[in-house]
Formats: sequence, structure tokens, C-alpha cells
Amino acid sequence: MQIFVTVSEDYDQSRLDVFLKDNAGDDLSRSTVQKWIDSGFVTNKTKEQVATKNGYKVTLGEEYVVNVIARPPSRLEPIPMDIPVLYDEGEFMVIHKKAGIACHSGPGDDQPSLVNGLLHQFKNLSATGGERRPGIVHRLDKPTEGVLIIAKTDRAHAALSKMFQDRLVDKTYYAWVLQAPVESEGTVNLPIGRHPVERVKMCVREDGRMAITHYKTEKIVQTQTGRKFSLMKLGLETGRTHQIRVHMSKIGCPVVGDTLYSRSAKDYTQYGLLLFAKKLEFPHPFIPDKRILVELEFPERFKIFERKCPSY
Repeated sequence: MQIFVTVSEDYDQSRLDVFLKDNAGDDLSRSTVQKWIDSGFVTNKTKEQVATKNGYKVTLGEEYVVNVIARPPSRLEPIPMDIPVLYDEGEFMVIHKKAGIACHSGPGDDQPSLVNGLLHQFKNLSATGGERRPGIVHRLDKPTEGVLIIAKTDRAHAALSKMFQDRLVDKTYYAWVLQAPVESEGTVNLPIGRHPVERVKMCVREDGRMAITHYKTEKIVQTQTGRKFSLMKLGLETGRTHQIRVHMSKIGCPVVGDTLYSRSAKDYTQYGLLLFAKKLEFPHPFIPDKRILVELEFPERFKIFERKCPSY
């Protein structure tokens, strides 16, 4: 199995092992990546030579190929699941991921994941991401609903992943948040990293990775008790874990129903997390000058909240 990765601006001058850990697949340990390098599995395609040093500083635009021995077929159990397909081609598709389901299994979570449903519903999925995440090109948080791209072939997976790295995929989210930002439109440019104490959370920290979120206030609702709720349109330049949730909380506008970053989440449990990946637009990976646009209608729970929120 071959994994193709290109150094993006975020990783310019990073260590090779750190770059590969973050970009060659989910849930990779640094020790695994270092074993690949030590075993001669990693090639610097740009320089046409085998990469031998874990601490080599990669540079913007360099291309790497990882040749690893394919794992045995996945033992994940196919499970029937409602996975609406919004756009379908021979090598990839765009689906509607429902709220409350993880894209793939993780430590401490033994609930069925989207991967279980994909294995039941579709015969062919890419293997580039590893045994635990066939077909998964990018992710949405477990409580987040919306559009998601799935790769059926390794060729499509590599091409789509590169588009995400090169920031060629336009992602539009909507969220209901508490309060309203001081500026009705703006950009949050704050680095995000793992929380030092609560490991399930992320936080803004100086040594974190660059994270950029654009926002625009679409609507503000003043409630009978003096509260404010705002409907926000959000665009991402980067794709960090929990990025929108962390940034909105940092500017004093946590997403409604966010059990990790909002202290009042329990008041809105009936709606779930009101964060929605509404639209994706991206160039076709293999057909020049063709663009693909996939957009969903707002979920019913968003509409119910909008009707009821003036009474809160």
C-alpha cells in the first residue's frame, strides 16, 4: 500500500516524523512513523531518495511516498445504517453524516461508527487511511452533522486529501451560538492544541497549530429573558479538531448544546450540538474545470430551535 503526502504551509520546516504522523493517516503514533522511516519505507519523491532521518526538516511542496505492507482485511463488522448519498461517482461520493455517530472508532468508544455503516452499504472503499478508517478522507466531530466526502479508491483518496491540504475545498458551516460576537463579521486566528489537563478537549494555546475560522452573523435573536442567540455562518481555512467549537467558545459565543465547551449545554440537550456542515464545494479531482457543489437543507432540530429560542 502506498500513501502520498505533500508538505503544506502549516508543516514547512517541521520534523519529518511529526509531519507524517499528522498527515499520513489517523491515529498514527510517532513511534510507528519512526519505524517506517527506519525501515526505509519513506521516500522523498521530490529529491528521489529514501528518507532516513526522523528529524529531517521538511519544506513546503515536498512530496513523500510511504510504502507500507498492507494490513490484513478489516475485521470491522458491517452494520446496517442510514447513510444518505448526496453525490456519487465511480471513485468517490459525498454523504450526509448524521449527528451522534463518530466517523471511525477511537479509544474508549465502542459504539458503531460511520465506518461500520459504510462497510455494510458499499463494496469498495479506499484503504489509504488504514484498516480502521476505510474511505474516510476527512472527519466531522461525532455530534456534528453534515456533508462528508468518502473515497472509494486509493487514487481518489490521495487526490482528495491533497485538495484538503492545499485548501482547495470550501467548507461552509452554520451554528447557533450563545450571545453575539462584538464584530458581526470577522476572523478568528488563534492556534489550537490539546488541552493540558482535560485530554478529550482542545484549547487555544501558543504552541498549538495554526487555526483560522471566518465568521459572519446571519441572525440575532433577543429572548424574552434578555438572552441572545446568534446564527453564524462559518468558513474554515484550516481543519483542526473541534476548531469551530474552540474558537466560538474563546470569543464568548459557545455553540448551543456543546457539552465540552459550553457550561449551559444541559439546557439544550434536546437539540444536540447545533453545528452543521451545510455545504462543500471543491474541484473535481480528475476532470479539469469541473467543480462539485453539495449542500444540505437545515435539519429539523435547527428549525425547531429557531422557533423556540425567543422563549428562553
